Amino acid sequence: MLWRAYALLSHGGDRIGLGSIGLPSWHGPAAPSFQRTGDVLKVLEEADTAIWSASALSACAETGLLAHLDKPATIDTLADAASLSPALVRTLIDVLASHRFVVWEQDRVQAAPALMPFTTPEGVATFRASLRAPLLQADSFRRNLADRRLSLDGWTHTDDAIIESQGTLTRLWTTRALPKLKFLPGLVPRLEKPGAALLDVGAGAAGLSIVLCRHFPHLKAVALEPAPHPAEIGERHVREAGLEDRVVMRRQRAEDLVDERAFDLAFLPQMFLPDAIIREAIERIFRALRPGGWLLVAALAQEGGGTVSAVNRLKNLLWGGNTRAVHHLMPLLAAAGFGPVIRAPGRHSLRMICARRPILRDPS
Repeated sequence: MLWRAYALLSHGGDRIGLGSIGLPSWHGPAAPSFQRTGDVLKVLEEADTAIWSASALSACAETGLLAHLDKPATIDTLADAASLSPALVRTLIDVLASHRFVVWEQDRVQAAPALMPFTTPEGVATFRASLRAPLLQADSFRRNLADRRLSLDGWTHTDDAIIESQGTLTRLWTTRALPKLKFLPGLVPRLEKPGAALLDVGAGAAGLSIVLCRHFPHLKAVALEPAPHPAEIGERHVREAGLEDRVVMRRQRAEDLVDERAFDLAFLPQMFLPDAIIREAIERIFRALRPGGWLLVAALAQEGGGTVSAVNRLKNLLWGGNTRAVHHLMPLLAAAGFGPVIRAPGRHSLRMICARRPILRDPS
């Protein structure tokens, strides 16, 4: 059953696809079909449609329109509730309809069953964050390039909206992944016992620590976040959750970790760690785990020539982790002493590697 282990949801929306920009054709020398100017324009048109589609979907959440689709309503009613013009509301509804997110009954529209969970306060926050995080980060990428300020030093965002959105997504992924923890031998019984401990590396807004501590009443967490601003937001979220006595935010880097045999579960979003420290970080985490404890490693970059693979490598590069993929990481984990080292099943963009510190014949 181990092969059915932990798997998180992907960021979603990895495809870039976005209307016609009306550029004229260029009649040059004959070329293979995949190299013609028209094919380039088609990709640009798809990109234009995807960008505007994402922006329109985001507007549905940001304006409050999405929350009012929990029951049948006319366009005029929705326009009044969201303080928008009826023409704009109708167009935003048309975008939702193009994705089959709404259903019509005469002159009233309502969320389709699949969208209905996203009309609740928590659902709207998830929907909004799923679009806000990539849209804001992509805009930051574009602006930094234009201003010649782009660096590959890792996650350096200080924008509250970006940090909060990423934290919301982390909480969603963690909540959805909880049922899968039972497929990791021995893990759930450990987390349910007094003294259970979690190591949350690169904790950001502390979403993962908060969700797991709420789910496992005896669990305590050490959340590592060296960046000052995300750490401050994480500390605030921990206070708001009433978990100050169970979640400790440390402004510490993984490669500086000195704990030994202290944790039953560790989470490592390795796409934020540069090549120079990844091996040391893995070795330190190995020593910090109790024998039989599990490390969950998130991997975003992947091999291949498709658009999704290339975009994921770009994200990984911008976030500081170079372009390491699963097959680069598994040997590093094995060399540190982990065994078994298993890639969780699934074809999501964000992939998980599950690695256990052995109980017997422990090298330390």
